[in-house]
Amino acid sequence: MADTKIYGYMLTLKWGTKLIKGLETTGLSLKANFEEICLKADAGVPTDDFIDFDTDLKLSGKTIEKDAGETASHEDFEELRVALSVGAEIAFVYGRMAAGEKIVSGTLTLREWSEDAGSKKEMGTWSGSAKAKKGSVTFGVTAA
Repeated sequence: MADTKIYGYMLTLKWGTKLIKGLETTGLSLKANFEEICLKADAGVPTDDFIDFDTDLKLSGKTIEKDAGETASHEDFEELRVALSVGAEIAFVYGRMAAGEKIVSGTLTLREWSEDAGSKKEMGTWSGSAKAKKGSVTFGVTAA
């Protein structure tokens, strides 16, 4: 039943060793790159030759300042800022972290980071975007 699930928690991103759950939005963009070629074998009719693809990722979420008892299990936006440092090359897995679920994985760099919080910094919202390293992206299934 829809009223018994919190769908935001079904969105997960594994970033390095951290599982980031409860994202408000995630977005995956795949863009194919082609080169037009003209071969004698094709009687001079131009065709598109697939070269590679670009992978972009966008994500956003909310964090609440963690209590002393949550230090091992929760990250707040200040810790996310450090873990997801702009420009760092980081391994990622995008998808649901349950056995048999389809995932996208690879290496990427964070290109953009934004955060907003109240004056007490008890609750914050954050967002970011990243670009995958060419040739590192694979499509698979979660083992665990």
